[in-house]
Amino acid sequence: MTLSAGTRVNRIASLVVFAVTILWLTVGYVVAPVLFLELPSKQAGDVAGILFNISSLVVLVTLIMIVGVYIGLEISIKSIKSLILGLLLLFILRFWIAPWMADIKESYPQGLLRSSPDWELFSTLHGVYQLIYLAVIILLLIWSFKAGFKIEKAPVNKL
Repeated sequence: MTLSAGTRVNRIASLVVFAVTILWLTVGYVVAPVLFLELPSKQAGDVAGILFNISSLVVLVTLIMIVGVYIGLEISIKSIKSLILGLLLLFILRFWIAPWMADIKESYPQGLLRSSPDWELFSTLHGVYQLIYLAVIILLLIWSFKAGFKIEKAPVNKL
């Protein structure tokens, strides 16, 4: 059985999305907790913030490129609706919530304490960030598995 161009694109895109999602998952659920166990809270938060910034940029650029490939090849937008939703949520994280959290942290050079006036706002934003972060990871993993296993039969040329 010959795979169609769309199926080949789906499989490659699926692997790429899976790889960057695992990167992002590792930063959030393996590296960040270790940082907070091993470093002072402020230092761990600063390092984690840098890692989240870099890894989310990698995911963002990757998703933009994949969506661009699908649009360029005129592959159905319906097939990448999870990617587009994940991309929109990632934009919210990177360009709205993360900068807002960084501004709050910047106001406290010695570190944000639970007794700080902005603690409640920061912790609320942090919780929203975590929920959206997890939602994006789930969306991308589901899309990756669906796209990777979707098989389309190539048209048979009859002579």
